[in-house]
Amino acid sequence: MATNKRPTGAGQPMPEEMRRARDEQAALAVFSTPGDDAAEPIDDDFRFVLGELLAAYKPVLEADLKRTESPDALIKEALDTAPSCEDEFAQAMALFERFTSEEVATRVLPSAIREVLGPNERWRWCLLHLRCCIIFGWLLCRGPRTFAGSSYYLYRYWRCVREVLGAPVANPPTVAERADFTVLVQALAKAYKPYLDDQLANVEFPGGVPDDILSGRVDCFEGQDASVQILERLLSTDTAAALMGRELIAKYRVEPLFWFCRCWCLCAIRFGCCLARARNLRDVLRCLRSYRACLRRCVRPLHCALTAPTGCIAGETDILPGRILEPVKGDAEGLDFSRYLIEVRDPGNNLLSGVVVYPNNVGAPDVAAVQGNFVVSAGTLGWIDTRKCAVDAGIELLTSTTFSVTLRVFSTTGTQVQPPCTTTFSLSVNEVYIKRVSTPWSVDFTNPAEPLRVANSAASLEATVGGALHVRGAANVYGCTGEKIKEYTLWAIPDPTFSMPQPAPFTSIVPGVDWTLVRHIAFAPQVIAQPSGPPINFTADQVRSYNVLDGDPEPDVLTNEWSTRSECICVHIDSTLLCFCTNVPSLAPSSFNSNVLPKMNPVLEGGTGKFSFLMQVVDTSGNTYYDIQRVWVDNEPIKAAITGIGGQAPCADLYTQTHEGIFKTVQIRGFAWDQYIDPTDTVTPTSDNFDQYSVEFLKQSAATPALLISSTSPVPARPLPLAVDTLANWNLQSVDAATNPMGLPPDQLLAPGQACVYNVILQVNDKTVVNEATNHDSGLVLFPIKIINGPEPL
Repeated sequence: MATNKRPTGAGQPMPEEMRRARDEQAALAVFSTPGDDAAEPIDDDFRFVLGELLAAYKPVLEADLKRTESPDALIKEALDTAPSCEDEFAQAMALFERFTSEEVATRVLPSAIREVLGPNERWRWCLLHLRCCIIFGWLLCRGPRTFAGSSYYLYRYWRCVREVLGAPVANPPTVAERADFTVLVQALAKAYKPYLDDQLANVEFPGGVPDDILSGRVDCFEGQDASVQILERLLSTDTAAALMGRELIAKYRVEPLFWFCRCWCLCAIRFGCCLARARNLRDVLRCLRSYRACLRRCVRPLHCALTAPTGCIAGETDILPGRILEPVKGDAEGLDFSRYLIEVRDPGNNLLSGVVVYPNNVGAPDVAAVQGNFVVSAGTLGWIDTRKCAVDAGIELLTSTTFSVTLRVFSTTGTQVQPPCTTTFSLSVNEVYIKRVSTPWSVDFTNPAEPLRVANSAASLEATVGGALHVRGAANVYGCTGEKIKEYTLWAIPDPTFSMPQPAPFTSIVPGVDWTLVRHIAFAPQVIAQPSGPPINFTADQVRSYNVLDGDPEPDVLTNEWSTRSECICVHIDSTLLCFCTNVPSLAPSSFNSNVLPKMNPVLEGGTGKFSFLMQVVDTSGNTYYDIQRVWVDNEPIKAAITGIGGQAPCADLYTQTHEGIFKTVQIRGFAWDQYIDPTDTVTPTSDNFDQYSVEFLKQSAATPALLISSTSPVPARPLPLAVDTLANWNLQSVDAATNPMGLPPDQLLAPGQACVYNVILQVNDKTVVNEATNHDSGLVLFPIKIINGPEPL
């Protein structure tokens, strides 16, 4: 789904991406709420930790103080030592090494939190990477950073975490490690975007900034949390696997305090960022106080949050093959966490089963899981199978497309968060399919490989089509507010191997140069002349309402063109019946001439070959939907001729007997032939769709012709090329009245010595449905010859 971001003015609906950013920001409030920072007690533990922090700073301050005593020494040192990223990182490691010892890290936690967390052994693994978190915040906030610069410090943080947890990044990184870091940078870009959108909005609409500054709402503290908020959006449960690696995340995510470790790291990042901006030791003390207050807020009771899905959703096709899944985002965490369940109810409030996929211990979809077993913090709780939701909702979608989602989080004692968290989402229902091309049917039209069949039955024979035809089906979108059909397009695409894939929904396509446009219909405003009075302006919504292509009760014609029709209504006023008519926009069927398609082999004569008919529907939100149908198109003419009978030309004399008085059998020569649709395929019935030919004879003035042969084999036999061959052998005794071996009626017979003109009739046809009514047929091919019932003269 493509949307354009813009500032939301008063009275305008909030764009979905801005609403989600707002909800995600609310979920992060635990880290950024100043709340009780000023009330954080200064106890013995605080004094001890402060002393350790000052002791860490002391060597740095003393070294700088010493540099003030000798400007020359400072100049020499600066000139001899170039700035280095490695020196910056080494300085950070040295500065915070003492401060992140187990004793300091333990005592920085308020005593009440230590009691909740229990023995150090339960969470010692978490202590290992806290220095990396502090350093990350400190490095990132030492100055303004570009996105690329922030990505560099993310790289150092990633390496630091893996090293302290015992899985250092290889040099050079492995393919899997490169993939993980790429995931992190992509996640950082997503986390960065709301900040850039906000800044762009201020730049494009700066009118309120002067008032904010003059009123004191904006001061020197403005934007100090921007970098930290970006990182808080970045470091969700979803990115943990890329940060730590699959093996480590699988090991540590099962820990009951995994959720607290994430929160502790975010507080440490905020602490490091605060220290980077500290201008004096008073600020350092304030940073430490805020750090402890942040940690105190981390210890929350069991809670839930749902930030997505909301509004109109589409689902994603690249999460699990064969499924369209929509992520469920939010929290399921807190003290005494045990598990969580996601419930989805259809518009009729019926609980749907089997529509939720839960994550495993590395955050990947686990189709076997029946509940969420791992803590989720601002991440993916699971995925909703939107296709199954739609199928299971069934008829309920006719009245509403809004589904409800409930998140239930349980403790180890079986109690659950009350009230549970809820959200709703809507599905955009699309009826987009090709059901018929010409008169044949696509029985299982949801299958992109489904062939056309003669009847609407899977047992029916496969079909071929040609001539003028209509495409029938449905092209309709409804459900989500504002999402309606905007336009649809039909193409016929050469597809010799029937391998063109059906495009995934919500993707764009570029028509190929060999695509033939079958039809394009746009539902736009129209001005329609009326029987009387001025023309009427119809809105796009009105145009749609008069031309719903929902395929109900029968597939609608899709090969249309815009026209008008008259809509009449009558009303009773008092005792008078008043009737009036209005011309309205109307889609009128307009057939497509399939013979304009390219011939797919040089030996072919018409627009013949294997084609995929593709339909694209675009809705008013820019979403795209597709359906594809395989079609064998046959526009090859039937080849039929009689070139001679018994070696005689048309209208020649033909004696029934030799001069010895023996009845003759003569060959009827010619051809009854049809080209393969695919000349390289001589086996497939749809390529070899020859039906039959017949040869009859009819005596002049006789009522009914007599059949000589009816055959389903073409002449000449293929794969031989078109040539003259024997259509039938004719025993001329068949017309002898004295013997009448075929039992023919008298009007077909000749008495001995009698002569008369006979017409030999050839008729050939194939199985292709042509012009939605007939087949390719040769018609009656006549060969007149005069037959004399007697011996031929010497």
